[in-house]
Amino acid sequence: MQIKRILSASALTALAAGAAAVGLAGPATAGVSGPAFYVDHVLYRTVATPTDLSGTGAPDHTFDAIYSFGAAQPSVAESAPGYRDYNGGRWQVHAVSLPNGHDAALASGDLDHDGVLDSLDEVMAAISAGDAVDTGVVKWFVCTVNRVPASQA
Repeated sequence: MQIKRILSASALTALAAGAAAVGLAGPATAGVSGPAFYVDHVLYRTVATPTDLSGTGAPDHTFDAIYSFGAAQPSVAESAPGYRDYNGGRWQVHAVSLPNGHDAALASGDLDHDGVLDSLDEVMAAISAGDAVDTGVVKWFVCTVNRVPASQA
């Protein structure tokens, strides 16, 4: 059973700004992004496609999650090519709010103390502490995932 959540106008505005800031293209845009999100402490970029899979009825387990922090920091995804459970670039974007601010989320979630939440474990630690809140899925789309070369990270 899927639970629907209602986002406040400010949360939607923050997510829209954040999605643009981290390179998550919407249905009307496409192209190569700059560094867009982390997977297990590694920075990735995308080649976005103008897709919207929100009305397909596809089961949740056929998507991977991206946690979007708006403009606070790059997003964090749970999977990438080569991972056993990678779903081929089908994504659900979860909006994440930081009720106590980004510094509080880092204090509770930045397990390797590198100044950014850059893994699913770190995102979940901040959520468990109440310093980050998953406000629900706000976008379903397809894009590739390409590791950012170390020289560009």
